Amino acid sequence: MARAIARRPSLLLLDEPLSALDDEMRFKLQDFIGKVHRTYGLTTILVSHYLPEIFRLSDDVIVLENGKIQKQGPAPQVFLEEKISSKFRTTGEIVDIQPADIVYIVSILSGNNIVKVVATSTEIASLRVGQKVMVASKAFNPIILPLG
Repeated sequence: MARAIARRPSLLLLDEPLSALDDEMRFKLQDFIGKVHRTYGLTTILVSHYLPEIFRLSDDVIVLENGKIQKQGPAPQVFLEEKISSKFRTTGEIVDIQPADIVYIVSILSGNNIVKVVATSTEIASLRVGQKVMVASKAFNPIILPLG
């Protein structure tokens, strides 16, 4: 990254640059990227699937699906304009799906915490281990929404 910035490019492309880092280092480098962006006035295209990073580093977000723009705008407008009215939202990755009687228990890693959500067979049909999801809850009725 330092070599790229040293050349003073008019456009900086970053493809998941922080995805393999632990949370502490990721947070520090997000600060660094933000400072570099402001200091040098770089136009930066950042590819990321990590919502906290997107909210923290972006001015404008473009959501692509099958090569086509599906949504565009500021991160809050793009991601919070959902049709879900909820008091609690978190994103994470599904780490386990286990049957439990007539329902399933979906374990989702969010930060350093595991969130367990009960889901029906219909709900888990579109879910898989390793998938990035959003968990939203209102009145103690959590739902799981795939992200991308």
